Amino acid sequence: MMSDTAAEEYYAYGDFVGENSEPLLCKLQEGSFHLTGVTMLVFHADPLLRRVTEIIDRVIEAGLYNFWISLRMHRIKIKSRKISLVHPLDGYYSFNLYHMQPAFYLLLMGWCLSVFCFMVEVLCNRVLSKTK
Repeated sequence: MMSDTAAEEYYAYGDFVGENSEPLLCKLQEGSFHLTGVTMLVFHADPLLRRVTEIIDRVIEAGLYNFWISLRMHRIKIKSRKISLVHPLDGYYSFNLYHMQPAFYLLLMGWCLSVFCFMVEVLCNRVLSKTK
């Protein structure tokens, strides 16, 4: 068993990736643990203990720690020059209007179809009303 960050690091190096870029390890579904390997010594009666704890909590809650880890993994992947399909720590993905183009085309086709159906209904109504 190893921590998620260590496993991601091995994935970034390409050690745990097979020939077809598939992951060679299985992950635990239920249990996960977080081991950073970073230790800081602060004495119990230190007046700055509360402030240090507050800063560490804010860094982790803001996601800065995960961002720093993802930057490190990105650098490792670039240095290893191996292709891996595993993304570290679910990074940010830019979703813009270009990705929504098919949805807009479908919407335009639906509008055109509805206008066509409306025109057919109006014409059929006029033709049937003239025959009576």
